[in-house]
Order: sequence, then structure tokens, then C-alpha cells
Amino acid sequence: MLLFPPNGKSPSWERTSPSSARRMNPKSLLAALKSEKSDHVKALLKSADTSQWPTEVLLPFTLREVLRALPNARELNYVANSFRLFSTLRRLHELQRREAAELHRLSLLAESVHTMMQYDHAGDVNKLSDFVMRRYQTVVRLYACRRYMPQFKYLVTVCHRRSRLLKFKKRSSSLLVKILDKLKRRGLNFVEALIAVMIR
Repeated sequence: MLLFPPNGKSPSWERTSPSSARRMNPKSLLAALKSEKSDHVKALLKSADTSQWPTEVLLPFTLREVLRALPNARELNYVANSFRLFSTLRRLHELQRREAAELHRLSLLAESVHTMMQYDHAGDVNKLSDFVMRRYQTVVRLYACRRYMPQFKYLVTVCHRRSRLLKFKKRSSSLLVKILDKLKRRGLNFVEALIAVMIR
């Protein structure tokens, strides 16, 4: 699991790197990360020596910035991977791991709908169908629960025919907005709770 999104850069972040952040002790760095100035927090995250920090320590701060910047296809994949990691951390309480698992499932659903909404007439329907099916299979394999199963089955069915997919695109923009709003709201509540415990 990477601290930052797959391209190695946080989305649209300036590369400001105060060298002092590397020399901060744990309490000082966490206190600085609590700053309400978003640019300052981003700069600290970019400059911190991640080799000296457990991933789960800095990840909530990075994930918070990514959630605030939704939507973006690559970022949605990063969000899903982050919540998957949190769902397996034994340091978290059982209820926290369950919430992380729920957010992981919701992230996969959001990523599927977002990708479908980006489809154009020249796109490969089969590849899109495979993409959504893999997300569906991930949910089944990891959680073996019925949560979001009807939605995923419907999406896979839609992807099988180009005409259905085009109709879906016309009618489902509000659906994507609702899913992203839910993911953003619950995701931010989750990471804010983690951050509050870390720096109180």
C-alpha cells in the first residue's frame, strides 16, 4: 500500500517541501498536521520521511485530502485500496474495521459507476464489463455478503449491451453524485475520527 496515489503524486498538489518537517519529532509533526491550512498540511505530507513512519499514521491525512478532491478515476481506486488496508488493521477496533470494509465496498461501487459514466461510443464494452465484474468479484471474494450485490449485478448487466450502457449514462448522473456524496461524507467521518485519536 502506497502512501500517495498510484502516480506517486498527490492530485494537483504543489511540490513544496520544508526540510524542517523531516526533523520533527512525532508529536510535533502530528500537531502540525492538525493545521487547518490545507496547503501547509499537504506540504508536510510531501516532505515527511515516510520510511520512518508506519503507513497507517500518515495515510489518514493523505486520504482526507483525496476524499475532499473527489471524483477522479485514479483517486477512487486509491480510496478503495486505502479503506481495504484499514479494514485489515488489527490496531483498529472491530467496529472501525467493519466501517472501513463498508467504505471499501462503497468505493468499488463508486469506481464502477464512475468508469461507466466515462464510457464513449468508441470504447470497448467488453473491457468495461470485465472491469466492473472484477470489482463485483472482489466484493464477493472478500466479504461474501449481500451488501451492494443487486447494484453490482445490475451494472454488469448494463455493460453487456452498448445500448443499455448509453441509456444508463443519460439517466444515472444523479446516481453517481449520490454515491460519491455518501462515500465522501462517510469516508471523511471515518478518517477525521482516526485523526482525532492520533493528535488529541
